[in-house]
Amino acid sequence: MTNTDPELLKLLVQELDRHLEELDAWETDPTPAKRALHALRGSAGLAGERELAAALERLERRVRQDDDTAWDEAKAVVRSALKRLAEGESAVRASWPVPPPDLVALPINPLVRAQYAAEVTDRLARIDEALATSDDPLQAVQALYRHVHTMKGAASAAGDELMTWFCHGLEEKIRAADSKAAARTAMDEVAHWRVVLGALLDEPEAALARLGGRHRPISAEVLPVPGASRPGVGSEPPRAASDGAMATIRVPAADVDTLLEKLDVIDRAREPIGSRARRGHAVALSMRQLRATLVEALRLIGPSRPWGAPAAALKSVQTVASALAAFGDEIDVASARLRASEQVLRESVIDAKKQLSAMRQTTVGRIFARLTTAIESEARRAGRSVIVRTRGADETIDRHIAEQLVEPCLQLVRNAVAHGIEAPQVRADMGKSPSGTIALTARKSGSRLGITISDDGAGVDVADIRARAVKAGLVTPAIADAADDDTLLSLLFLPGFSTRQSSDLLAGRGIGLDITRSSVQRMGGAIRLSSRAGEGLSAQVEVPIESGFVMVLWVRAGDDEFALPAANARRVQKSDAALKVPHLLACLDVANGGATPYAIDLSFPTDDTPEPPVLIGVDDVGSIEELLVRPVGPLIAGLGPFAGAIVRGDGSVRLAIDAWAIAPRARALAAALPALRGSGPAGRA
Repeated sequence: MTNTDPELLKLLVQELDRHLEELDAWETDPTPAKRALHALRGSAGLAGERELAAALERLERRVRQDDDTAWDEAKAVVRSALKRLAEGESAVRASWPVPPPDLVALPINPLVRAQYAAEVTDRLARIDEALATSDDPLQAVQALYRHVHTMKGAASAAGDELMTWFCHGLEEKIRAADSKAAARTAMDEVAHWRVVLGALLDEPEAALARLGGRHRPISAEVLPVPGASRPGVGSEPPRAASDGAMATIRVPAADVDTLLEKLDVIDRAREPIGSRARRGHAVALSMRQLRATLVEALRLIGPSRPWGAPAAALKSVQTVASALAAFGDEIDVASARLRASEQVLRESVIDAKKQLSAMRQTTVGRIFARLTTAIESEARRAGRSVIVRTRGADETIDRHIAEQLVEPCLQLVRNAVAHGIEAPQVRADMGKSPSGTIALTARKSGSRLGITISDDGAGVDVADIRARAVKAGLVTPAIADAADDDTLLSLLFLPGFSTRQSSDLLAGRGIGLDITRSSVQRMGGAIRLSSRAGEGLSAQVEVPIESGFVMVLWVRAGDDEFALPAANARRVQKSDAALKVPHLLACLDVANGGATPYAIDLSFPTDDTPEPPVLIGVDDVGSIEELLVRPVGPLIAGLGPFAGAIVRGDGSVRLAIDAWAIAPRARALAAALPALRGSGPAGRA
């Protein structure tokens, strides 16, 4: 029997009964039926029927994926809920681990399957390690809860509803462990279902059938039986997945990095092979030219005569000419074979690097999941009501970068709750919704990742910052009056500067944002703030990311060679005096560089308002190659607008230009170009 407010339940029954007719008519008019399904999901959650709301959410997702079978199941779920509520029971029987009737094993997108499988496999290994810990059951249970919760988040991001549902039920079992005895019971519970977690990944349909008693059974080697020993503490490992299932292995991230480094060694050894092949072809051409010279000499000498060259000498020359031709042909054939082998080796190394790089990738959704948890926790502590909205969670980044981004972003979302979102009553008095909104947005721009954390709270009073800065002696009154809002907002990053009068556990000590900025700067990134009093604050974190394999256009500026993203190079044209083209060296603060023979038209396609094109001058344009661009350290990143570095086959390093970062410099220099002609080194734009 549910403990929900009976009045809400009565209204829920009325809603279910009223919308059932719209669900029945989905074939003739699906739009009202979709609205009805969405409305019923919200009503069920409001009435406290979480299991019904979860079931309707799963069905709604299947409807969005054009799964017409979901409609019949939705009607069956609603009719069953009406019957159970009329009998005084909960709308859906919550009897974990028996799955609800609407739950099905849906296929996972192949593009995320490998990454998702690797994440789950890694967490299963950590669960085994935690289960083997018996000295401190409470600590082991905390680790188990963390790993199961992470698996649930990964499953949700990958669209694995079956794993999401099972992990949710399992973590509820673990959550209740508040004593050593309860912790041991929770460990036994996890141990009992440990192999089920693996089966849900490798054989989801069979695992679902076994859990629900439907369809075909699953063998005891895949699912445990009561009394089975703990995995990792004496039990046999499960058998491999059946034919057709994707087998997974656990590989430490350090091993993946080591393999990538070894592939780099192979790649560096490959380039000399190609170089030797090209030299061999050149030698073959030279030998053919020498033969042609000898043949021409023989023609000029003519046949042997008593007073001319001896016949033996002419024959020797002719023999040498023939040998040169044969050797040239042989070397040319060998060079062609060597070039073919080098090309096969090159393609194989590139494919292997791509696959290994993909294994190191994760989605921004993992960061957002942790930020959402922190927001909800801090909102409960502060008595705030917060809605979290996310966008761009499917953007992929390197795991190392994701781990480094978590802490600075956590500080920013905590600041959004502590400084930004007002209390519900205060918001209501101001005419705002009682619930505040924090939006988490991720977006890639070239070789940079931008994460924006914005709220609709109180914002920052720039005039107050100006007054505080002057009072604290951070700036003079004249500079404070002349500074724009963005400059004044940057004062929030100074150690000890805070907008809060009093300090508490969360904020007000003025030690958060300066540490956050330092963390981001160590990654070669930057933070920008924007705010309007009463309308909220937005913090944009931009960091360089390892974009993996990128098509780059090689360009030369002065004596140096640089890589430019080919995606941003819209056109290469001859430069002339009529074009205002700043030299690439001037954009890098090296020198003005003078006139340039070539101008590259950089374009910046975006989902929003497109950036206007910009011209940049170079001394020479080379070939286009697909190469691995590695991130550079903060010292190099601070020296110029560099997206990363490329290691060549001879061990030398070339820098890759960040087109998005160099564009503002090029525009500024183009506007001031007449004054800069012939004036020495350029100033920083």
